[in-house]
Amino acid sequence: MMGAILQWGSVALAVVSAACWLRSATVKVSHETEMRRRKLEAEKRGTVPNYASAALDGWDLSATFAAQSRWNAAGAVFAGVAVLSQAVAPLV
Repeated sequence: MMGAILQWGSVALAVVSAACWLRSATVKVSHETEMRRRKLEAEKRGTVPNYASAALDGWDLSATFAAQSRWNAAGAVFAGVAVLSQAVAPLV
C-alpha cells in the first residue's frame, strides 16, 4: 500500500517538475516590471536604484534569466524528490 502511494506521489511530482521546466522555458520579465521592482527595492533599502540593464524585444534579460533559474531550480527539486520516492517505493 505504501509503495503504491509513493509511486503515485512520484508520478505527481514528476508532472509538477515538468510543469516547472515548461514554465522556465517560457517565463519572461518585462523591462518595465523589472524597473518597478528595482525602484521599490531601492526605496525599501533607502538607496538609489540601479537602472542598468539589457533588454531585448521589451524583455529584461537579467531578470528573465533569474526567473528562469528559479523555475529550473524548482523543477530540479521536484524531479529529485520524485526519483527519491520512486527509489524508496520498492523498499517499503
